[in-house]
Amino acid sequence: MIKPTYLYIKHHAITGMNYFGKTLYHAYNVLSEEDVSGLIEEINDELSINPDNKDGYIEATNGLSKRQLKNKQCWYNFFKMVKAHLNNYAEITNNPNIRTLKVASYWAKRMYKDVTQDQYEEQMYINYGNLHAHTNLDLGIIYYLQNPSRIYGTLIEDKGREFIVPGDENSMIIHHSDMNHAAVLPPPIITKDSPRTTIIVDFKYSHKF
Repeated sequence: MIKPTYLYIKHHAITGMNYFGKTLYHAYNVLSEEDVSGLIEEINDELSINPDNKDGYIEATNGLSKRQLKNKQCWYNFFKMVKAHLNNYAEITNNPNIRTLKVASYWAKRMYKDVTQDQYEEQMYINYGNLHAHTNLDLGIIYYLQNPSRIYGTLIEDKGREFIVPGDENSMIIHHSDMNHAAVLPPPIITKDSPRTTIIVDFKYSHKF
């Protein structure tokens, strides 16, 4: 059994653990309350302007990277945080090439009031084959902006072995993009009052663009 590496940087508790031969990185309390509020406001505004943007039945901010940002400082702080943890991940994995990764895409996904129980049972329940991987990318970041409970995190799978990474609010994970993963989504009776909102950032090396 490989022991996890525990690090503490400022007030941000970090764990780097080896699963299925690849390091999964989890950092907690990564942004200020002001930045969290600003990101929520921005994403809610984007989804109100473009309510038809969907990933299946989940709301998705497909135009987020193209819009005139309202809360620029919050996004600056977000990507500054992402870069700092990406550099830390490079140290943990002893792979300096990770520092050269470029952002390929970013967007937000929100499960809220407009999902019905029938839609949830049809497409979103954890056993319904939502596992996927991004073989054309190299690393992915999932930031849990809002979550009614940490149990609604991310399912990771490899060769039939599965585990769920907790989705604490204001935490983020870094994972290899080719790892099978899926969102663990709450039932609609929960999200009608408490949304689950994540920000996803995908990275790849320059020669792949």
